[in-house]
Amino acid sequence: MIKNISISTFVNIVFALAFTSIFITFAMFINYDKQKHEISLQNRYELIAENFLSTFQNQPSFETLLALYKKFQVAPIEDRDKKLEIIKSAQELTITQNYLGTYRVYRYDDIYYIYVQQYGYNLMLKDSTNHNYSMAFIIVGFAISLFTFLFLYEILKRKLHPLKILNKQIIEFSNGNKDIKLNYTNNDEIGTIAKNFNEAINIINNQSKSKELFMRNMMHELKTPITKAMFIAETLNDENKKDTLQRAFKRMDDIIKELATVEKLTSKNTMIYKEESSFFKIYTRTLEIMMINPENIATKIRDFKFEVDISMMSIALKNLIDNAIKFSPNKKAIINANKEQIEIISLGEPLNFPLSYYTEAFSQEEKRSDGFGLGLYIVKTIVNLHGYKLDYKYEGGRNYFIINMVK
Repeated sequence: MIKNISISTFVNIVFALAFTSIFITFAMFINYDKQKHEISLQNRYELIAENFLSTFQNQPSFETLLALYKKFQVAPIEDRDKKLEIIKSAQELTITQNYLGTYRVYRYDDIYYIYVQQYGYNLMLKDSTNHNYSMAFIIVGFAISLFTFLFLYEILKRKLHPLKILNKQIIEFSNGNKDIKLNYTNNDEIGTIAKNFNEAINIINNQSKSKELFMRNMMHELKTPITKAMFIAETLNDENKKDTLQRAFKRMDDIIKELATVEKLTSKNTMIYKEESSFFKIYTRTLEIMMINPENIATKIRDFKFEVDISMMSIALKNLIDNAIKFSPNKKAIINANKEQIEIISLGEPLNFPLSYYTEAFSQEEKRSDGFGLGLYIVKTIVNLHGYKLDYKYEGGRNYFIINMVK
């Protein structure tokens, strides 16, 4: 699962967990510190009460009591009404009774009082020191920790931001923008990746230009000899040789046309010129450039209108129908078309490899021997330029090539 999430998402998750851990840690610390504070107060008031109760047994003088007041920083409450008000209204925190006597601890208006009782003595003491629990130090510590945490998070986000830009530009490059250049000059790992990526782009662009130049020269050099050879073949008297040569030269001419189409489609200046058209118009145009008997094609068309490059889509449809008829034992094809998808169906054996194997410009000898050549590559490129998707399935002894138009 971790392998499938992006680095930025992973960092966000880690920092979210870290922040949660910090928050829980501070909450636990505050709870612990409060308990520690309460125990400390309890021990203090227990000490004060026991000292006074012990002193009461010896019938202390005023000076002795005064010394205890000073020692423990407490003051006696002399006003009887004040005592009653505290006993009635204050929060009683604890009551303890032992062999020396009884004492209670009250909190009233954020002030602590110790009420000490022994036979013959009834004394209420006010704690003169401020023992209210303060979270100021903890809040300051939490604020500093939070600031440091957010500061580090922002630094890390800025450090990772070039990776997002790099990823975006790589996607643009894969979508056909060959003029991408990464402008990242830092001498860190991302800078090294950006530098290597720029060098790779330059190499790919140079190779692409060399390939385009080679293809143009090759097509130009072959076009005229093939045309002359086809003309000479027409003059032969031997019909078998004439037919064989014509088919061979026709195939060579088709390959050159395919290469020309590929060169046009792979050019960085490739543009499609969409216009509103009905599918039936595309189909009619396809039949015209195929020059075959329409009886070889069964159709189930629910006509619809869509934005399309008529010329290119006709070429794509032609290549699919050509393949369907060529490899079908009955030399027939079926076309089902609606606004969601176009299906070209034919009898035959299933493909030996996944569709992706055939939709690249042939780089393996097997593709040429299979007879698919550049046809499916051209189809996929045209389909993708329109924002559609080319799919394939084999069902019931039939091959289905499908142009999905649902985006």
